[in-house]
Amino acid sequence: MRRSTRGIAALLTAAAVAASATACANIGASDGADRSVSGTVAVGAKACSKYGKSVTLTMGVSEAGQSIAEQDRQLARQFEKKYPNVTVNVQVKDFADSLKTIKLAMSGSNPPDLMQGNEGWAIDGALWKAGLIKDLSAYEKAYDWGTKFPETALAANRFTADGATFGTGKLTGLPQGVQYVGVFYNKKLLTKLGVTDPSTLDDRDTLLATVAKAKSAKLTPVMLGDSEKNWALHNLSLFNGWYVSPDDITKWVYGTKGSTYDDAGHVRAATEFQSWMTKGYFNSDALSTSFNDAEARFAKNQAAFFVTGTWALGDLTQKMGDNVGFMLWPAGSSGKHAAVGGYSLPYTMSSKTKYPDCAAALLNFVTAGPEAVRAQIASGRPSATTAGAKAHVSDPLLAQMVADYTKLNAEKGLFPWEDWPTPTMLTLAESQAQLLLSGKTTPKAYCVALQKNWDDYLKSK
Repeated sequence: MRRSTRGIAALLTAAAVAASATACANIGASDGADRSVSGTVAVGAKACSKYGKSVTLTMGVSEAGQSIAEQDRQLARQFEKKYPNVTVNVQVKDFADSLKTIKLAMSGSNPPDLMQGNEGWAIDGALWKAGLIKDLSAYEKAYDWGTKFPETALAANRFTADGATFGTGKLTGLPQGVQYVGVFYNKKLLTKLGVTDPSTLDDRDTLLATVAKAKSAKLTPVMLGDSEKNWALHNLSLFNGWYVSPDDITKWVYGTKGSTYDDAGHVRAATEFQSWMTKGYFNSDALSTSFNDAEARFAKNQAAFFVTGTWALGDLTQKMGDNVGFMLWPAGSSGKHAAVGGYSLPYTMSSKTKYPDCAAALLNFVTAGPEAVRAQIASGRPSATTAGAKAHVSDPLLAQMVADYTKLNAEKGLFPWEDWPTPTMLTLAESQAQLLLSGKTTPKAYCVALQKNWDDYLKSK
């Protein structure tokens, strides 16, 4: 999941300058696999026919949401019709589980030919540095991805050849869609709470009053599922957006000297986030509830709000129909909206694939082709391509999401995922957020822990 125009444009300039690394993670070497692409690249029918009458490709999907996974399955079937000698096996694993196993899977003897990773040092940076994913530069030129995608989408997936710098250099992956974190709401439940015009919730005080009113009415205000230890961070990021400027968050994510997480704004955000748990604004079993169960319970009218990424739009629309609405997190004291987000999880190519040109054809098909643009809209999000930005959207909820995304860009409110700064930040932040919600650590201690991880990593460079 990740960024956008200012989200990436400004931030990845900082990344190229400031984000260098000496090590990414404990991960096995590539056992002699070649991440470079040699010889003449074949495109079109020859991309797959050159490998004989029978080619089998495996595509690993780890995006959240069944709607997105189903569209990837359909894209795979369409690709098979276009290339009759190819069979595409789609392996779907939820995001949290994939994070735990992707390094092992990609370093194994038979990794997926294409695999959704995650931008930043922790996953794609580690895979690249270990030589486990291909340099896609040759295919970038062959398929004209520089024209098909905005550079912001490509820059989020670039590393220098030595793996020292993130945001510039060799292309290592491609995203399919645009996504960011916002607020889904249950229209019927809001009506019962006296909210007949949801647009009035685009005000912090009104939202807070409505959340408190839901609690008084013995209704779960906000559904949260964090048993996988990462979804709470999405909620916390929006509180950060109330009290810390997107620019300051961006500088911290990309290692700008003098940046800090241990400041008054982050402490205040963590304090308010923790208070929502103690006040009962989140479901009491949030830490033992999975994301999928939380989504299902929200869809069954068990909470007024569900704070998560726009990747849930397709699934919630199917389950709730016209009863689900979507809005941005209200603006903070700056008067401008802020949210974490940008582009979806990128597909990378294994350096061990036996069919690189065919795998590249599949990569292009599921991310950059007209079929991919239609599939992303069908799954509930716009395509990350330049064509996707111009595509017609008829669904009103998706149209709202696109309009809000445009607003975020105009207000320069998008900021990058705060697990990017170091290879171990995601794991640390996940566990610390659970301690924060369970009352086993303080907001100040939470911020100190994240900043120490950041400081230690910068010292190791």
